[in-house]
Amino acid sequence: MHQFPPIPMTDEERLGVLAMQFRGTRRDSERHEIAREYTRAVHCLIKGGHWSEMPAPEDQLPDDWMPPAFFQYWLGRPGGP
Repeated sequence: MHQFPPIPMTDEERLGVLAMQFRGTRRDSERHEIAREYTRAVHCLIKGGHWSEMPAPEDQLPDDWMPPAFFQYWLGRPGGP
């Protein structure tokens, strides 16, 4: 049987996966790594210039873990909430 290669995940989809992984762990070291990956994805989306829909709340990290660039991009403010 022929297997198709996996379809690459978009950065928007990656945010949801990372948020789910974040909620699934309590280890600070893992949470910090997930937050770094989330920040990278946010920066890629912003840099790409085609980020047209804010992620649903379940696809976001808790506010104090979200990258400041997210709030600046979507809410026009420099920091967090």
